[in-house]
Amino acid sequence: MYLGKADVNTFEKGAGREFLVSNGQGGYGFSTVVGANTRREHGLLVVRKDRSALSTVLVSKVEETLFTRGKKYQLSTNQYKDVVYPDGFRYIQEYESYPLPSTLFVIHSTLLKKTVFMPRDSQSTVIRYELLASPESVQIEIRPLCAHRGVSTVNRKDTLGDAFQAEIRDRVMSVNGNGFQSHIYGTHGEWEYKPLWFENVFYAQDECGQQDRLEDLWSPGVLALDMSEGDIVYLVAGSDPVTMEPDALERMGRETIQWIKNRTHDSRIVEKAQFTSELLQSAMHCFAKDTEGKPAILTGYPSARESARDTFVSLPGLSITSGKIETAVRILENWLERSKCNNGIMPSEIDPATGKCSTTAVDCGLWFIYAVDKVAEAAESIELVERWWQDLKALVERYMKPVPELDLCCDTDGLLSVSSDNPQRHWMNGSVNGKPVVSRKGKLVEVNSLWYYALRKMEHFSELLGDADAQKTFGDLAESVRESFVKVFWSDKGYLKDWVDGENVDDALRCNQILAVSLPVSPLDPELGRSITETCWRELYTTYGLRTLDARHDKYKGRCEGRIDQREKARFRGMAWPWLLGQFITAFLKFNPDRQDLAWCFVRPFKAHIRHGCLGGIAQNFDGSMPYCAHGDALSAMSVGEILRVIDEDLQKERSV
Repeated sequence: MYLGKADVNTFEKGAGREFLVSNGQGGYGFSTVVGANTRREHGLLVVRKDRSALSTVLVSKVEETLFTRGKKYQLSTNQYKDVVYPDGFRYIQEYESYPLPSTLFVIHSTLLKKTVFMPRDSQSTVIRYELLASPESVQIEIRPLCAHRGVSTVNRKDTLGDAFQAEIRDRVMSVNGNGFQSHIYGTHGEWEYKPLWFENVFYAQDECGQQDRLEDLWSPGVLALDMSEGDIVYLVAGSDPVTMEPDALERMGRETIQWIKNRTHDSRIVEKAQFTSELLQSAMHCFAKDTEGKPAILTGYPSARESARDTFVSLPGLSITSGKIETAVRILENWLERSKCNNGIMPSEIDPATGKCSTTAVDCGLWFIYAVDKVAEAAESIELVERWWQDLKALVERYMKPVPELDLCCDTDGLLSVSSDNPQRHWMNGSVNGKPVVSRKGKLVEVNSLWYYALRKMEHFSELLGDADAQKTFGDLAESVRESFVKVFWSDKGYLKDWVDGENVDDALRCNQILAVSLPVSPLDPELGRSITETCWRELYTTYGLRTLDARHDKYKGRCEGRIDQREKARFRGMAWPWLLGQFITAFLKFNPDRQDLAWCFVRPFKAHIRHGCLGGIAQNFDGSMPYCAHGDALSAMSVGEILRVIDEDLQKERSV
């Protein structure tokens, strides 16, 4: 992606565009293209240490100052509580994201190019400075700003006191403080110890209270160096000391570029125009290694967690579309092993604090069957299902028995029922002051849509594998679910109720029902499926996703604004989610196969969106009302995965974006 002067010529424009580099181990570098950190999760070097699932911001950023012709030019940009200073964005002429994030600074006839990358499997970030043109030699001072904290906290000078210390050895500035270490190495120049606090840095994009958006950052000193036209200088920030020759770092950069190109080379999307190519490039950041070194899919950035549901929903778009079938198999195998060690129940996520499995949601095992089916279909082989058959049967059969850990049981009508309104049991898991944002209990529409789909798939697998007993068991129960589904969920308003608990019913118009139509196997006849799809289109569709609640409902809150509790309520009471748009498009094309032109109209708004926020990526959710601002993860695995899946499965038959 290319950005020109007009895209970054104000602070607001530049600070609204973010770049991301990652190392495949959950570590990343994440900031705005103008260099101002606007989130507490932003940082030049954010790592996971010692197989921890927690991310730590070690080096927040670097400040660069250029001296030429007797004048001083500050290339950095920061936002403080009351001012933007310095305003180095005014010297940016262009930014390019591919193959590596690069910024060109132009000061009269002096051109300085800055490139950032993270080597694979390395807890370090590398900055490459190249003086492309200059009528005379220039002097540059580089000052690192250190944070040494978790991504969810901020530092204040008053509480840290003299917590930071630094020493210089062999061109390496080593910083100790707050229980962490960071090391900054320069291939040229001399370090000078000049400690300084940068106070009241303001994180405008943080969705929290005003005081929690302010941070004080500590700088140990300055790296001073001279450069002449054609010179190249490297700066390496790492969690361990690094001293490398420029040739080795240059080779490391080429290897990183080649890795990026290889990640998109095997994509199943035939014609990779700029839009789809950039989505595929952003998708690669969602792959990492878990705490045991096994392949995993992260929820996105900056959250960077392991979630079962996010993994299984996004996997078809991220892995299969990218042609990484074997990676998908290894990811699923890892989660299957976790379920076997968890009493046959699919865990919900990996707790970042402990690195251990957490089991809270009822639908994760059902989404697992969805992902297995997609992988088997892509591989055009039943071998994977055959290899895991006994474990797959155990996973699905576990739903037929009471699951006290999840307040779950299979009712006499074959439908799954949750006996509590614990929001952690489903994907609308928000809570405020201990109360669920959306109270849901009993038979949930999306859970039972997945349940029917999983049973029919298991019936199909049983037939292919010649397991007659299993085929009858799954088939009979699936038929019972089909007969009960419409009786329980259908509303005379022309759509499905969201949940039913005996005499208690929620017939609010919500997005969850779209899964009853979009999944490859549906319990509904076509007439009902069409009615649901048209209702969701008419009442829930927005530019960037399906609303979580009908805008006419008295509890509708379409914009993420106001107090923290109001923002949390908006997530599931009106905000729109792109991953549900993917499901909607699939449902829409079931009944309108000749209207791919309209389906592309649903997708194309993201061509503009990927030029804002995390460049090349799609955000986690959006306001359900104008102006449709993005929120949550700036890059969401589910959002990117679902749009890629739709392009691959449903849209590329006719044309590409």
